[in-house]
Parts: sequence; C-alpha cells; structure tokens
Amino acid sequence: MRKIVNLSLLDIGDSQKYATATQKLMFERIEEVRNYLFKYLEARLELIKTETQERIENIVIQLIYLVVLLILASLTCIFLFIIIAVGINEWLDSRYAGFLIMFGLLLLITFFWIKAGKWVQKSVRQLLFWVFKHK
Repeated sequence: MRKIVNLSLLDIGDSQKYATATQKLMFERIEEVRNYLFKYLEARLELIKTETQERIENIVIQLIYLVVLLILASLTCIFLFIIIAVGINEWLDSRYAGFLIMFGLLLLITFFWIKAGKWVQKSVRQLLFWVFKHK
C-alpha cells in the first residue's frame, strides 16, 4: 500500500509541475500575442498617419495649383479687358469711351454677382460636391 501512496504523491507533484509548465507556456503565448497586437496597432497607426499626411499633401498641392491658375486667369482677363477697351476706343474714335464701357460692364457683372451671392454659393457647393464625388 505504501508504494501506491508514494506513486500517487509523485503523480500529484508531476501534474503540478505539468500545470505550472503549461501555465508558463500559456502566459508566454499570451505575451507573444500581446506583442504582436501592439506591433499591429503601431503599424496601423503609422499607416493612418501616412495616409493622412498624403491626403493633406494632395490638398495643399491642389490649392497651390488652383491659386496659381486663378492668378494667371486673372491677369489674362485684365489684359483681355484692356485689349477690348482699346479696341472699343479705336472703333469709337475716342480715348476713354472703351474704358468707360468696360468699367460699366464689369460694374454690372459685379452687382449681379453680389445679388446672386446665395445662388452662386449653392451652385459652387454643388459643383464641388460633384467634382469630389466623381474623382
């Protein structure tokens, strides 16, 4: 009977050692999964940061392009209006009539633009929405 008791005590000790080893292995696996999860989260945050930076860079590039385009278009329009005014002056054989006619025309367009402000803003907003939606 003594042998059975000794064997059962050894079995209990071995099973405790086995349980302890299993727990250590399980904790190591959990720690490994946790490390992989942190690495994944860091990589994901870096990806989001890079994507956001890329989007901001694209917006800035488009804004710079748009500003330069608007400046060039404005200068072109100014010179076009001067040419038209000079042409009207030659046609009417006057020194200032063409400039006064162009001034009146631009003043009329300005008043129209002011009166149609809400409608223009709504139209521009719809146009931008359509452009960005179909991009």
